[in-house]
Amino acid sequence: MIAIPSIASVISQRNNITNNGSVEEDVCTASVIYTKNGNIGLTAAHCLLDDDGNLWNLSLLSFSPGYDNGTNGPLGAIPVVATVMPHSYLINHEKYDYALVRFEFNQGGATLQDYTGALGWRFDIGNGEPTSVYGYPDSGNFENCAHDGEHLCKWQGITEKREDIYVIKNLTAGSGASGGPLISQYDTKTNLGYAYAVIRGYFSGSKASLGSIWDEIVFLDLLLRITL
Repeated sequence: MIAIPSIASVISQRNNITNNGSVEEDVCTASVIYTKNGNIGLTAAHCLLDDDGNLWNLSLLSFSPGYDNGTNGPLGAIPVVATVMPHSYLINHEKYDYALVRFEFNQGGATLQDYTGALGWRFDIGNGEPTSVYGYPDSGNFENCAHDGEHLCKWQGITEKREDIYVIKNLTAGSGASGGPLISQYDTKTNLGYAYAVIRGYFSGSKASLGSIWDEIVFLDLLLRITL
């Protein structure tokens, strides 16, 4: 079995046709989370919508663990076959910017999380949590990062919990990092830990990135819906 060390990967939206007829790829970050299904991922809800607020055609979405420098990982581009997001996100984009996706993957009975490992998930993270953040930023100030949307970058520090968001001060995460997991208790040996939010955006002026706080009931409903 192939070992895929990276737990964060890219969702590509292949829909932008340039003036010369070539196809551009828009990227966000996603990660595999632990489920009985084994093929479930976590990302930001806005990553699944086009500029008009419509859901992307699923045929335009893919996920590639180990994606690096414009090249898919050893498992290739894995199709996304289902997506779910909180209905409330369509009403309040500021509060519920998270979503789940299901991948089409089966190799000899093995699921995707059998290859990549999977993040746990928690709803009880408070203020001042030591956190690791991963993503494919196309701009910003991740340390030792190419900021080109094609290389996985990491930030470590403390997050602040406010009324409905987590705030990451002194981190400006470019759009490619959207959906990148905020991970508690990150283990450098397994590249795993517990996700408790995803990057939803940033304020460049104040150098602060944001993650929506998950509603436990809403999140569990999403999980039920995506695995049906």
